[in-house]
Amino acid sequence: MIQLYPSLHLNNTLRRVLSLSVVFISTHVYADTNVAPNDLYEQIVDLQSRMNIKVVGLERIQNEEKIVTRGNLEQQIEQLLTTFNHIVSRNNKGDIERIVIVNKKQKSAVQNIVLPTSHQGNHYMVSAALSGDGSLWETMELVIDTGADIVVLPQSMINRLGMKNVNFSHQSMQTANGKTDAKIGYLHSIKLAGETIENVQVAFIPDKQLGPNRLLGMSALNRYQINIDDQSQSITLTKK
Repeated sequence: MIQLYPSLHLNNTLRRVLSLSVVFISTHVYADTNVAPNDLYEQIVDLQSRMNIKVVGLERIQNEEKIVTRGNLEQQIEQLLTTFNHIVSRNNKGDIERIVIVNKKQKSAVQNIVLPTSHQGNHYMVSAALSGDGSLWETMELVIDTGADIVVLPQSMINRLGMKNVNFSHQSMQTANGKTDAKIGYLHSIKLAGETIENVQVAFIPDKQLGPNRLLGMSALNRYQINIDDQSQSITLTKK
């Protein structure tokens, strides 16, 4: 009599091996698809997938270095595209559906910079991206303060802007909460509505002394003529 049990046992063994192989392959593929992006192009492709949006014009992103971003996904995609002219389409709920990358912004082409603003009491606020080393970026709201000689930020932002190892000078500064010791250095750049302002002097003061304010002072603004339009609630900067 021919026994089939050994054959059945072999088949079951093969099934286990094949099953384990499938698990291994699936795990390997998953790991590969979760490799951190290496450059700006891969960062945008990654966010395109995570946000379930369509980005047109990715071929225009060539040899661009990776940028460290923070915030929610929408804030991150805006930080990545700061140096590119782009068009954002949104649905009825206000969510991004489609982004068209037009071209890279040219510094020489920018003469007038129009800054949409919000209000904090009697002060105008603008959105800007700041970096201390050119790789770590923070997007934040800054108070336009033509009475401040330099840009003023809280000390808690030093590491986040990539300035951990900077050799700061020290200076006594008067704040609304009294005198304090400030750490004085230079930001790599500030980006305002497509304009990049480089090598901007900045003062970092203790968070408790500064409070919630972050000031865009004259170390950045003195390079422009400033026109404030109360009706449109916008500020226009014209290069001197």
